Amino acid sequence: MHEELYLVLGCFGRADNDFVSCSSCENRILHIHPGIENYQGIMDFLDSRQLFDKPSFDYNAIRNILQNMQGQFDQISFSRPLWLESQVQLFQKFLLEHRQCGLYLKLQLTDKPKEQQIPDKSIKITALSKLKVTTLPKVSLKRRSTR
Repeated sequence: MHEELYLVLGCFGRADNDFVSCSSCENRILHIHPGIENYQGIMDFLDSRQLFDKPSFDYNAIRNILQNMQGQFDQISFSRPLWLESQVQLFQKFLLEHRQCGLYLKLQLTDKPKEQQIPDKSIKITALSKLKVTTLPKVSLKRRSTR
């Protein structure tokens, strides 16, 4: 097993008088791995925002972190920013819609099993005895009249 690091944006949910408006949710918005461009810069940035110590719960801080990351960490070899514009719009929409739920931005380690070799699934079939082949009775399928 090895661990993978993700940046996660989520909310705590909201209920008013037993009516649930949001049951809470979280979204992995960035897989942080050595293959990502400017990996060390991203790690240093997240460390400077103390996300390795604790999640951020402040709406303005979360917005600021996401905006700064988008502006600073272009993926040059992929000819695109860190997040696509459509993703950034989803993040902004999420922040607005779930502000009343209580937002958080955190780092999350998840266990992932190492890639395993796919076992050979071929099956060797051998006959134990000769089988008798019988014919099935013919069945007449006719549509019944609905009259």
